[in-house]
Amino acid sequence: MKKVRGAALLLIAALGLAGCGSQEKEAEVSSVSFGKDGDVTHKVVGSFEQEDYDLEELESLAAQRVEEYCAEHDAEAVYLDSVKEKGGTVSLLFHYATAEDYSGFNYRQLFMGTVEEANGEGYHLDGVAFISPEGKPIELGFTEDADAKKVLIIETKSGEELLVNLEGKVLYINQSADSGQEVSFAGKKGVLIRDRAQEEKASALTYIVYE
Repeated sequence: MKKVRGAALLLIAALGLAGCGSQEKEAEVSSVSFGKDGDVTHKVVGSFEQEDYDLEELESLAAQRVEEYCAEHDAEAVYLDSVKEKGGTVSLLFHYATAEDYSGFNYRQLFMGTVEEANGEGYHLDGVAFISPEGKPIELGFTEDADAKKVLIIETKSGEELLVNLEGKVLYINQSADSGQEVSFAGKKGVLIRDRAQEEKASALTYIVYE
């Protein structure tokens, strides 16, 4: 079972890193969307090379990984909705019952809660440099009702692109880091994360304050 999990994660991770695109071509970018009921939809998009693997093998490995995770957690914690290939691009669509299931399934940090709760978990948001949609630097501690504001913190890896879609309006995002990570607004409810680092490095966290 460990071999199945490792192979599935390797293929899915490779797809996530291979994804390319822009805000104008949203379909070419991996995305994660958060519903109002706490559910999460995760679309993994990447280039498809048949000499590396075939579509049926990819679907089988992903499905077995889902089965393994659900056996260890809840039967409805995650399900694989579809695996599609078109024009050299493959996409896998996963649905998670909760944000915790997304985090556990993908071995990624993901936090959703208030600023006060995030600080209680050790994220120390007072030390994060934020920016508004107008490009104005923001010190979160000086905003109105700062502790009560909602925040999403999500982890991405080197070379990854991810579009984050929220139910509420995005108020602030962390300023892009010197490590090569670019964080930008994508409409009123979206944030695009692009990691342009050329070398393997530790993963990075993106901080999104929303309402």
